[in-house]
Amino acid sequence: MSHIHCINPQCNATNSVDESICQECNTPTTRRYLWVMDGEAQCFEIQTLIDDRFYVINDKVVLDTKPQKIPTFGDDIPSEIIPYQRLFTQKLHLPQVYSAIANTWLLEHQSTPINDSGELIYPHIFPTLSSSWAEASPLRQLNWLWQIGQLWYYLKKQKVLSSFLAQDNLRVDGGIIKIMELSPDNHNKPSLQDLGNLLEPLIKNSQEIIQEVLTNIILSLQQKLITSTGELIKILDQALFILGEEYYQRKYHILTTTDPGKKRGNNEDACYPSPLELKENVSGINTLTIICDGLGGQKGGEIASNLAITTLEQELTQIYQKQLKDTLYSKNWTPLIDKEKILSALSEANDQITEINNAQGSKDRDRMGTTVVLTLALDHEIYFGHVGDSRIYLITSQGCHQLTVDDDLASREVRLGYSFYREMTSNPQAGALIQALGTDYAKNIRPHIKRIIPDEDCVLLLCSDGLSDFERVEQYWRQEVLPILGEEVSLSESIAHLLDIALTKNGHDNVTIGLVHCQILRVDAQKQRGLSWATLREVLPDLPQPDLSAVTVMKKNDFFERYKYSIAFLLVVVGIILGILYQSKSSDSPSNPSSLDLPYHGLSA
Repeated sequence: MSHIHCINPQCNATNSVDESICQECNTPTTRRYLWVMDGEAQCFEIQTLIDDRFYVINDKVVLDTKPQKIPTFGDDIPSEIIPYQRLFTQKLHLPQVYSAIANTWLLEHQSTPINDSGELIYPHIFPTLSSSWAEASPLRQLNWLWQIGQLWYYLKKQKVLSSFLAQDNLRVDGGIIKIMELSPDNHNKPSLQDLGNLLEPLIKNSQEIIQEVLTNIILSLQQKLITSTGELIKILDQALFILGEEYYQRKYHILTTTDPGKKRGNNEDACYPSPLELKENVSGINTLTIICDGLGGQKGGEIASNLAITTLEQELTQIYQKQLKDTLYSKNWTPLIDKEKILSALSEANDQITEINNAQGSKDRDRMGTTVVLTLALDHEIYFGHVGDSRIYLITSQGCHQLTVDDDLASREVRLGYSFYREMTSNPQAGALIQALGTDYAKNIRPHIKRIIPDEDCVLLLCSDGLSDFERVEQYWRQEVLPILGEEVSLSESIAHLLDIALTKNGHDNVTIGLVHCQILRVDAQKQRGLSWATLREVLPDLPQPDLSAVTVMKKNDFFERYKYSIAFLLVVVGIILGILYQSKSSDSPSNPSSLDLPYHGLSA
């Protein structure tokens, strides 16, 4: 096995690839396993180095042994690469272009699953959806379909829906759907009916609680009764709401901290809840967590960040206390209402800061503003919103996933197709913000508001760039955050270690960190409200009613598929018995009539 270089630019020592820590500077080893587009790694000899850098693992995967170096790219960007750039905001599910070598493109997926020795757990990075389906919980099975529905919209815009239909291209990383590479539609026009056909084999291994609902959804897709992803997601939202509320319980523990850092005279960051105020077993509006990183002349950044925190907390608390019945404890789930509420609060915070800037006549760099990231757990979902370059990471037992995409020059250049993200990291202007709260009126600011459905214990890490710079979260999440899930460390111990890393490894900026520990427990008790197609119809009167006669055919096929080996074995046994009987009858002499008088007695004995 090849050696790997330390990512620390002040070190650059080489270590054995199975070392988790650099033996010279104690920096965690960075292993970037890369997917080779179109399987071109078959042209490379396994266990050799390409370009004195990329170690060939197998026919589809290489390892970058020099992750400290900026990758190289060609001068021209071919048309098949453009969708990767335009879909940069979906990098939680899709790969990003990492490098070009020997006329081959290398793709980078977030947080590949590796073992303690740094080797891939799965030879081709992630397991397929079909191979993982049977062992998944009912919540995860519906969650995967919900994510596919969300992704369908984005891939359709870029004409790469064929990516869903390519064999083994649809994979999973724990609860997250992954698409290994994008396939252009060309002359194909994949439809939702094709999606139904793709999903049909999953029915037989679906969890019993959701099987009826899943069958009706797939039949409705196949029979063209569901004609848009909006309809599909609306149905899945209601099913997930009922499943998540009736069959699962959630607990949230929250802790924040902030520090001015080693080089700043004052702290322009702010957080909510108050630093080191542990909140335990909270739900609803009490799960609100906010991190802000202020910017602006003199103490403007400090004013902006604190004003944003105060406004967001007051606005959201007031909204949810006055209109709790709109979403919490209602019979149906209305996600658009919650998105509008969060957007309204962010707009109010933005305009309050803008009014101060305008009243003071501040212009350009003198205008104060602030980044913001926030999370809010509502029923079975977690909403997150952000503006600027503060980040939110989702940390599960499988990996560390960046949920947000920075509002900076680098991200914009990638989305416009002008450059690649790894290439932009060498540009000193790459981190320049393109928007922040308070820099303009709300109509010109585009907050990002999304939601996730946690289907296992996880930790949300919110932070300003005082921690996230230089990939510190990606380097240290295994050592400092993952142990929370195993209750090996407390939130207070973890957040103290993360703060120390930010101060000692970075140290150039204010640092603010928030940890949200989500625990999910399956409820086994009998519930009055079950999950069925009839239950969904109570809140969705226009729910399609597919022709269920197709189910009979599917069940027959399922029966033979499930018991084909047993049937084959039974036929062999019957054949052997009949053969023995035939030989026995043939060997009997006609002079011995007793064997013919009782032909079945010997068989029954």
